[in-house]
Amino acid sequence: MSARYTKIVKGARRGRALSKKLSLHIGGVLFLFCAILLISTLLVWHQEYRFQGSFLDSFWSVLFTLIGQGEFATAPRTLMGKFIVFFLSIVGVALFGVVLSEFMQRVMSSKLKEMMGMNRCKFQGHIVICGWNSRARYIVRELLASKREVAVAASERPPDLPHDVFFVAGNPSDKETLIRTGLPDAEGVILLSELKDHGDDAKTILTGLAAKTIHPDIYAVMELHDPENEPYARLAKVDDIIYSDNLIAEVTSICTQYEGISSFIRDILSSADDGHSFIVYDVGGEFEGKTVGELFQDYRRRKLLPVGLLLPSEEEGSTAAPLWLSRVNPDEEEQVALPMKVVCIRKN
Repeated sequence: MSARYTKIVKGARRGRALSKKLSLHIGGVLFLFCAILLISTLLVWHQEYRFQGSFLDSFWSVLFTLIGQGEFATAPRTLMGKFIVFFLSIVGVALFGVVLSEFMQRVMSSKLKEMMGMNRCKFQGHIVICGWNSRARYIVRELLASKREVAVAASERPPDLPHDVFFVAGNPSDKETLIRTGLPDAEGVILLSELKDHGDDAKTILTGLAAKTIHPDIYAVMELHDPENEPYARLAKVDDIIYSDNLIAEVTSICTQYEGISSFIRDILSSADDGHSFIVYDVGGEFEGKTVGELFQDYRRRKLLPVGLLLPSEEEGSTAAPLWLSRVNPDEEEQVALPMKVVCIRKN
C-alpha cells in the first residue's frame, strides 16, 4: 500500500511538472494541437469519406472525438480511422486539456487581478479619482451620468463601487499605482482625502505632486479641508481647489435663509437627473473684440443659459497653475478678450 501511494505521488508530481513546462510553452502546445487537428481531419476525410462530403464534417468528427462525443468517436470504419481515434484519445485529449486549462487559468487570473485591483487601466481620456471618502460615490455617479469613463485608486476597493468603474488597489500617492490607473492617458484627475486620513491634506498634496509629475498637462482638481494649505497645493500646480467643508457650510447656510432653494441648487449641480446642470465652454477666436452681449446671445440661440465668465488671473511671476476668476452676470457691453470661458446652464 505504501509503495503504491509513493508511486501515485511521484506520478502526480511528474504530471504537475510536465503541466508547468507545457504552460511555459503554451504557444508551441497550441500550434501542435492545431497541427494534429488539421492532419487528423485530412486523414479522416481521405480514409473514412474518400474526400466525399464536406471537409467541415470531417473536422467536426475529429474535434468531437477529442471530447469523447460524436458517432465517429465510437465507430471508425477503417484501420486508419481506428488509429486516429486511439491517437487522439491518448495525445490529442491531453493537449486539448492543457490548452483548455491554460486558457481558463489565464481568464480566471485576469478576472481575479481585476477584482483585486492589480490590472492596468486601458481607458483613454478618462477621469482618475485618487482616494475615497463619503463624497466619492456621488462624484462617480455624476461622472458616469456625464458619459465619462472613471478609474479609482484607493487602498482598498469601496464596497459600493459600480462595476463599470475601473479600480486600482494601492497607495494613490505611489507612482506605480497612478500609472496603473492610466493617468498618462487620462484627461483629468480628482484628488480626494481618504477616509482613514481624517481630513489630513498632506497626503492629498503629495498625490497631486505625483500626478503632475507623471502627467504635467492633466487637469487636476484637489479637495482640501484647511484653506491655509492652499499655497502648498498651488506648488503642486493643481488647476482647481475645492474646500469641501466650506462649500457644504455655505450651501447649508443659503438653504436656511431661502425656503425651497435647496431643490434649485440640487437641480443645477447634478448631471445625474432630468433637470439642469452647469457646463463650461472655451470662447472661440471668432468672438475676439465682440461684446459679451453678442457672445451670450450666441449661446442663447443654442438653447443654453449663459450666467457668467471665467477669466485667467492677472498674477505674474507665479510658478503655480493659472487661476480662473469668476465673473457672474457681467456687463454685456464689455468686450471679449481671450482667453475666456463662458459658464452656462443646460438641460440634462
